[in-house]
Amino acid sequence: MAVSLLWLGSASAGLISGRIFDAEGTGISGAQILVREPQANFSQTAVTADDGSYSLDALPPGVYTITVKKLGYTDWIQEVAISGDGSGSVRLDLQLQSSREQTVVRGVEELNPNLFYVKLDTNEIIRELGRRGADVQFLREFRSQENSFGASYGYPLRTLEWAKPSTALPNFHGSLYEAHQNSGLNARSFFTVGKLRPWRRNEYGGAVGGPLFQNRLAFDFAWTHAQDSGYINGNAQVPLATERIPRSSDPRTNAVIANLLEGFPNEFPNLPHVSLRHLNTNAIRDIRSTALSTHLGYRPNATDQLVFEQRFLDSTEQPFEFVVGQNPVTFLRPQSIHFTYSHPFSSKTLLRLSHNFDRLAVFLDATERYKNLLSTLGINVVPEVSFGHDLTRLGPGPSYPRRRVENRFHFSGELNQVRGVHTLAVGLWLSRLQTNDLQSDNNRGAFSFGQDFGRTAVENFLYGAPTSFTLAAGNLYRGFRNWELASYWQDTIRVKPTLTLSIGLRHEVVTAPAEVNGLTPIPFGTDANNLAPQFGIAWNPGRGKTVLRGGYGVAFSSIFPVLYQRVRFNPPAVQVISTDNPGLLDPLRGADLRRSGLNLISPDLVAPYSHLYNWGVERQLPANASVRAGYMGSRTIKLPVNSVTNRARPVEGIPTTTGTINQRRPDPRYLEISNIMNGSIAYLDALQIALDKRTGRGLTWNVRYTFSKAINTTGTQSFANISGTGHISTVEDIVRDMKSLEDFDTPHSFTIGYRYEFPWGRGPHGIKSWFPGGWKVSGTTTFKSGTPAHVHTGGDSPGFGNVDGVSGDRPNLLNPKILWKSLDHPDTSYAILADTCTRPGQIGPDGVARPYMQCTYFDTNIPPGGRGNLGFQTFRSDGISNWNLALEKDFLLREPVTVRFRAEFINLFNHPQFERPDDEIAFEPFAKIINTANRGRVIQFLLRLEL
Repeated sequence: MAVSLLWLGSASAGLISGRIFDAEGTGISGAQILVREPQANFSQTAVTADDGSYSLDALPPGVYTITVKKLGYTDWIQEVAISGDGSGSVRLDLQLQSSREQTVVRGVEELNPNLFYVKLDTNEIIRELGRRGADVQFLREFRSQENSFGASYGYPLRTLEWAKPSTALPNFHGSLYEAHQNSGLNARSFFTVGKLRPWRRNEYGGAVGGPLFQNRLAFDFAWTHAQDSGYINGNAQVPLATERIPRSSDPRTNAVIANLLEGFPNEFPNLPHVSLRHLNTNAIRDIRSTALSTHLGYRPNATDQLVFEQRFLDSTEQPFEFVVGQNPVTFLRPQSIHFTYSHPFSSKTLLRLSHNFDRLAVFLDATERYKNLLSTLGINVVPEVSFGHDLTRLGPGPSYPRRRVENRFHFSGELNQVRGVHTLAVGLWLSRLQTNDLQSDNNRGAFSFGQDFGRTAVENFLYGAPTSFTLAAGNLYRGFRNWELASYWQDTIRVKPTLTLSIGLRHEVVTAPAEVNGLTPIPFGTDANNLAPQFGIAWNPGRGKTVLRGGYGVAFSSIFPVLYQRVRFNPPAVQVISTDNPGLLDPLRGADLRRSGLNLISPDLVAPYSHLYNWGVERQLPANASVRAGYMGSRTIKLPVNSVTNRARPVEGIPTTTGTINQRRPDPRYLEISNIMNGSIAYLDALQIALDKRTGRGLTWNVRYTFSKAINTTGTQSFANISGTGHISTVEDIVRDMKSLEDFDTPHSFTIGYRYEFPWGRGPHGIKSWFPGGWKVSGTTTFKSGTPAHVHTGGDSPGFGNVDGVSGDRPNLLNPKILWKSLDHPDTSYAILADTCTRPGQIGPDGVARPYMQCTYFDTNIPPGGRGNLGFQTFRSDGISNWNLALEKDFLLREPVTVRFRAEFINLFNHPQFERPDDEIAFEPFAKIINTANRGRVIQFLLRLEL
């Protein structure tokens, strides 16, 4: 929900005007607007025009509650003060969000369902940033009441929700709806072999609300249920027919390998031209979720209001398993209870008090099929097994099982007052966070098979020869507690009818967390010096049609639990044990169990912060059009970064192999040491041009073009990466090789949104409304540059890496001409990156065998402890070319019963957006594109009855 308050009207008091629009900027016609001032017992209504504009004038002074309602959109309620001293002209532009009952055409393709991610912390934001790039926003003003950290990228990380005021409508209202998707209507994606197997999604629900007790109490209740079930089509890397028989000389080892092989589908690769072991297959997935919400608004007298909001979601996902256990079972249950009390002391002074309780319960675990994979051998715990990129991993990942219960208690108060030309706001909020979490880190154990011993990863698996084994042992359950505090002051000054200034200051405090049982000490202290000034200006020179805007603000992030919880994996409470070249049956034999990995956090760790700034020009054009050109920029300082130390180094007299990594570490007490500290800076600069046409014979459209560049000094440590993990330096003491484009950098973004209402047959009632006429078509067309891509060696063994015990080495570039090439199609990506490759020990095109891997454009000739010369993020992945379309019509059966039918076509032309190519040279799929980021064309129908 975007709100723009412009105190730049004429001198006449008592006017509220503006425009109501959707997510594409298209005006929403027919929206009902009700303004109510309880003290004066005054109310007025309006309906938006075709372009979404509205105007309410002759309003007496007071604090007004404005309610906006439109079928298919979430109600919006806003309080605005009107003074009686000639400064009461308010422009209020509102962007309504679609109600949960329908998919809005936003120029966004549906994520390919065969790409699994855990909806926890900021994972969803990171996934969308990597797939679509940043949604760069022009922030019209900086207000100290709001924390804008991440907002310029389109994803504000820290927002406070007030329970919305309630306006009692004169009558009861209700709705019922059903939305349906079906594989029989959808198109195949690019790599699909054969017909789509049955899959369907049904979502249905209803809402009811109205006044109670002589209009003192108003209620709204909504309930929805969604079920997504059937076959998911996707891709996996599976063994060839010749790779299904164990090759170890030990029968017991062969038995374990044979059982693990049963985790792969009983199918052989069917797309060898894509990659050697590529299988396109299908697997069952079932997602069920139920959501409900309640809203109560009580007025004890003519002025005060107490609002109660409750939300609840219960979601269960039985994941698809192309390979047994590759995704975890997910149980997700967020819920919230919000109270807000509003008391106007006068027509110019308003007090709001709020108490919020938010709770998140999450449980993720390996599937039962995976847990029983070795049960016939009497082995009850199945470890994680990875093969680089040659085969799809066995197991959901090292972080499972995972159980988290997170409670946040939030208290806030705000006082607003209009004083002459000043609109003042002061506020305070206090938040208590309780996190109870069981988080795994290889507590089931993890085998890694790599390019080692002169064999491929698959061959080493069949011989039972892992490169490494990692195990975390100890009590992994922790309970952390901490406080967050913020206070703010804001003054919006109407210097004169054509000039408005805004000045604000925000102060934030984040206390150091404490573990309730004293199991894990936290080294950093309270971060209390976070002052965030805000400034803005809006100038209308000559009272004309041009407005100049500029602003500057500072926004602070926080120190999130996912960052500091890493210290739970430290000795003596927890031992993280790693062995090199272990046996498959007894991987800890001969291991030094006294040595452990270590996770350190800097004692100087503080919350990151952003400097935000922009300026722009807005101009009203003839024929209800407008144009805006603006620059927006940010510098985000002190982002967390992970520096890995105690890496293995070359030691005279000790062979430099993967089997001697732990012998060659400088500090013999520990294994790998991870250091989290403030150490990264992110840069964003963008120019955006926007053109809006509000109305013209039933047609409304808008155009947005954004040219931007996003850079980070340490690879992938962006504003959304709150864990501090990600890409790390290839060597211990040098970080300059990490500066690169952000993972979501998209230089060019062009979007067109449009809505057209056919001119014939508007407004008929009864049976006439069923005939052609009154149909609306809307859509969005999006073109975006691809996000950056990179290349790694894919191994750490001699001939593939620097043998320091840390993966992520980058190769040597042999042909600089290929830099910044677009890797945007399966038919061309391999030729651009690889062409031909010779593995260590093989005879190359020149008849010479080398001890390292060499491709036409890269080699892995990296000295022990050294690094390659290739930079990070030096290529581009496939961009976005997407068309979404919707057709809808409202059928008026009889007053006040309306039926809406809506058909949506997402990815209308079935255009694939390809995933990044495989980025690890050591493995067979290198440089090959093996999946799409989006689905094929999806058709969805919605039917809604409104009473």
